[in-house]
Amino acid sequence: MTAAQSFLQSPEWESFERSLGRTTWRVPLENSSLTGRVAGTLVVKRDLPLGLNYLYCPRPDFGIKNQESRIKIFDEIKKIATQERSIFLKIDPLGSLPPTTCNLQPSISIQPRETLILDIAGRPEGEMLAAMHEKTRYNIRLAERKNVLIRKEPEITGEKDLDTFWSLIQETAARDGFYTHPREYYKKLLGTRSEMFSNELFIAEYQGRPLAAALINFYGNTATYLHGASSGAHREVMAPHLLHWRIIQEALRRGYGHYDWWGIDERRWSGVTRFKRGFGGRQVAYPQSVNIAYRRVWYTLYAAAKRGTV
Repeated sequence: MTAAQSFLQSPEWESFERSLGRTTWRVPLENSSLTGRVAGTLVVKRDLPLGLNYLYCPRPDFGIKNQESRIKIFDEIKKIATQERSIFLKIDPLGSLPPTTCNLQPSISIQPRETLILDIAGRPEGEMLAAMHEKTRYNIRLAERKNVLIRKEPEITGEKDLDTFWSLIQETAARDGFYTHPREYYKKLLGTRSEMFSNELFIAEYQGRPLAAALINFYGNTATYLHGASSGAHREVMAPHLLHWRIIQEALRRGYGHYDWWGIDERRWSGVTRFKRGFGGRQVAYPQSVNIAYRRVWYTLYAAAKRGTV
């Protein structure tokens, strides 16, 4: 397994998708340069209204050098689409797509198009702190002086802490106007794990009150910040800053090489993006997402419903 392989293509993520009631397939990658435990590209069936559906391929790294194999993988996915009467295939690429005769239409990403990745392997903590924005470093020290407590596994347990996270994420969504998954989604997410994959909660508390929480994926060589939430109370103690510093320290302690902030957008999430940039890291931009239409009439109607951009 390489660091480049996304957790979204892992066997554990496929198991999670199935726990949500979705059908999945693995399309074999013949003559691929990739090695490891991921046998084939994950394709997920996602339902739409009116009994319709589309296929989704999250962060694939095809690694195919042979021209015949490049063509074959899209032929295999088309067979699935025909069988399932899928309207289209959506791909959020990890790297460059293999050449294909299919008509690739630009689309809106499901996964973030840009992120910040903090490289932590072998770096002293003092060096990472020195590389942060001065205000970020100050806020971490402030939270430490205020005795903000960060709880992690094994202190994080069961339904009570899930309820804490769910309450915080609902508060954050109401305040900032973003979409949340149902509580059961996060419960299944936290229950999906193996020796090589885990999703874990970290909770920041001040004077016994939960102020911030983060749901982190640990897979391969990367710890990824999937979901987060914070309270409007006691913002002066800067709990989120210490929360993420403690997570970075934990990832370093476990031997992980990268901390992926999992999405930045200066226009849509200016405040959150500014917060993440304060910790440093390199900016990564993923290739344009694309759709391949199979049922053109339905796809045209779907595109129109999405205001012409899907």
